[in-house]
Amino acid sequence: MKKINLKKYFIPAGLFLIAAITLSGCAGQKILTKPFESQRMIHFSQLKNWDETKSLNNYVIYLNEGDTFPLALSMDTDFMAFKQDHIDIVAKQKLYFMIEMPENLSTQELAKLYKLDAQNFSEMSADQKKALLKDFRLYLSKDALHWAPLYSPKAVKEVLGFKTGMVSAGMMASTTDGLGASLNLKTIK
Repeated sequence: MKKINLKKYFIPAGLFLIAAITLSGCAGQKILTKPFESQRMIHFSQLKNWDETKSLNNYVIYLNEGDTFPLALSMDTDFMAFKQDHIDIVAKQKLYFMIEMPENLSTQELAKLYKLDAQNFSEMSADQKKALLKDFRLYLSKDALHWAPLYSPKAVKEVLGFKTGMVSAGMMASTTDGLGASLNLKTIK
């Protein structure tokens, strides 16, 4: 049976879900309390050397404060595009990610998950997303004990300790700086 190359999509998918779903206000689930032994925790940089025949189920991937990783950017329009295809994201605190998925997925189900990226996910209907998230779960934690499902805004807010979030975009023009645009994401404690 073919294994999913989760290391390629694990962190970007998690961040996409945090930014896109957490701030949008979907219904969620309760926080999971599940301790992990240190030998089941791996730094995200070790994913490049991860044995693809070994499942990431029951492992925790973590980022240390100051760690950076790329966030892929894409803009699919007729009138504009991004010049850079990624930006580097910096972790401001230690964060832990956990994945849960069934061990007995069919070849077809594995192929579907292997091809899943942020764009495919955003194009899914609400029912398709619900069906996927029923068996495929990403969790986030600050302490590797209390885990929030990434698709649950209420749980993520509680685990990370903020009340709400804001997304704002803008355009500006000035005689000194010319034309510019901005995108801001913010959490509010």
